Amino acid sequence: MRKPFVVANWKMHKSVDEALDFIRRLQGRLPDADLVECGVAANFLALYPMLQEVKGQPLEIISQNAYAEYEGAYTGEVSPKALADAGINYALLGHIERRKLFNETDDLVNRKVIATLQAGMTPIICTDETMIQKEFSGSVHYVFEQLINVLRGVSFDQVKNIIISYEPSWAVGVGQHANPNLAEEGCRLIRQTIADSYSYEVADKIRILYGGSVNPENVKQIMNKPDIDGVLIGRASLDADNFLSMINTVVELYKGAK
Repeated sequence: MRKPFVVANWKMHKSVDEALDFIRRLQGRLPDADLVECGVAANFLALYPMLQEVKGQPLEIISQNAYAEYEGAYTGEVSPKALADAGINYALLGHIERRKLFNETDDLVNRKVIATLQAGMTPIICTDETMIQKEFSGSVHYVFEQLINVLRGVSFDQVKNIIISYEPSWAVGVGQHANPNLAEEGCRLIRQTIADSYSYEVADKIRILYGGSVNPENVKQIMNKPDIDGVLIGRASLDADNFLSMINTVVELYKGAK
């Protein structure tokens, strides 16, 4: 089975002190890393202090972004090599808010993915529902055009080291309702896209997360779906008890399925 991954995306919430307090509230309460992988994507200022605070806990500290170059005249950007050197293992790339608010293109996200992989980090690639028809081996499939563009130049060996998060625009934002069936269909089509572009063996190993209005009330329904391997949680992850509740729900499902 693919080990589930539960990720909190705090976006531009929490000061450094608030982030550290959150980490301390998780102390001794997180499940074994063999059962579930957990992570928190925080703002850049909080990353290194959180890394120091989290030592000994089964919790990944995740960058919300990384640039496409290691160094240079790119004021305000953060190098994937610098993140890796600091001890960060994962970076969110291509989040829907980065695309909408900061005009990130498929080409830029693709370059970020390549640079992040070369730095030895694992990209968590966010993608939405943009699809096209393509023919593979004589049959027509719906595939995620955005994802194909973002994975351009990523080798068979490299693609095994990525995670994908499905972020449909209809479910991202406060007050929206996540539809587990639509979430599963999107994740299934992402896996089909990977199979068409690489192989079914590769597609079967890649973890696909769902992100969009996930909360303690719907996480069980979402995680019960066969092609959903984890969740990217926004606002509902800002509270430590809520976050732990969702993690524990995922653990119980995973135990029951083993």
